[in-house]
Amino acid sequence: MAHVLQWSTGAPGGLIEGIADFVRLRAGYAPSHWVQPGKGDRWDQGYDVTARFLDYCNSLRNGFVAELNKKMRNGYSNNYFSDLLGKSVDQLWSEYKAKYQT
Repeated sequence: MAHVLQWSTGAPGGLIEGIADFVRLRAGYAPSHWVQPGKGDRWDQGYDVTARFLDYCNSLRNGFVAELNKKMRNGYSNNYFSDLLGKSVDQLWSEYKAKYQT
């Protein structure tokens, strides 16, 4: 159902799936086999990896994912991350990975 409310024009496929799984995560429906926070190779890897990253971003600014989705109505740009959080998506990914480094 999350895809019904999603804007996706030009967005990476991994982000589209990650937003849907972010909704699933926040609703309490994340299966036990999902990766733990901080895992994954790329922020836009999709599904659970991207959902966990988006959850981190949302913790920096409550409502971030909703605002990101709203911006995606007319297209997509990686600059939306810096518009909303003041940092590039690559910088955010690096900080996210560092936070959960073991």
